[in-house]
Amino acid sequence: MDTWKITPLNLGTLQVTSGAQVYKHGVRQNVGEVLTVPCIGWLLQNDSTGEKMMVDAGPAEDDQWGSTYHNPIEVKEEQKLEYALMQHGVRPEEITAVILTHLHWDHAYGVLKLPQAKVYVQKEELRYAVSPLPPDSKHYELNIKSQLPFFLQFFHQMQLLNGDCTIASGLEVVALPGHSPGSQGVVIQTKNGRYLIAGDLINDVDNWEKRLPGGLYCNMADCYASFEKIERLHVQVLPSHDYAAFELLKEN
Repeated sequence: MDTWKITPLNLGTLQVTSGAQVYKHGVRQNVGEVLTVPCIGWLLQNDSTGEKMMVDAGPAEDDQWGSTYHNPIEVKEEQKLEYALMQHGVRPEEITAVILTHLHWDHAYGVLKLPQAKVYVQKEELRYAVSPLPPDSKHYELNIKSQLPFFLQFFHQMQLLNGDCTIASGLEVVALPGHSPGSQGVVIQTKNGRYLIAGDLINDVDNWEKRLPGGLYCNMADCYASFEKIERLHVQVLPSHDYAAFELLKEN
């Protein structure tokens, strides 16, 4: 089985509330505390062939746009996708595929910078993205009537998946609904063991360690079923909006 190197890329810093990161109740939990968290894209490089893929591709790089239609966000020059990749000696055109954990703007917008890559998305995620529940419309930018939704601009690149599958040797997709109906994770075989990039089912290490979903979810029962599925995988879990992810990979 092939092994892969995982390199987390900080593609912007987003302001969120504590209650959005981890599902909590009560005044003492300080659910309105504002946190600054990273938007992480994950560069994958095959140790044998050198093939380069990504898991998620980050938010819109126009931080004024992002802050107007979403939460406040800052994207510095060095956090823009092409610059972040170049810091690791990779050109955008070398990325052969992007596996999107889901189609929310802060994970999928960067695909527009990767026009030659195949884009792996769960069919259920695309179905939901074009007709979400009203509170979720903004995550897919369906509330912006002056533009074609960003994810439809790379529709021709999409490879639609139905549940769990193998993308390449040492690289597997697992359906992890809950945060959104079509959320998925990626299990990656590395020289140091198996890791799971879990998307926003696991925003923060507390989501996994305390088995608490994030505050933004479509179906809490699905979140807990996905937690149980992860337990059976016996993997090291990487959070999607937590600086701890960088430390977890550095330690290993």
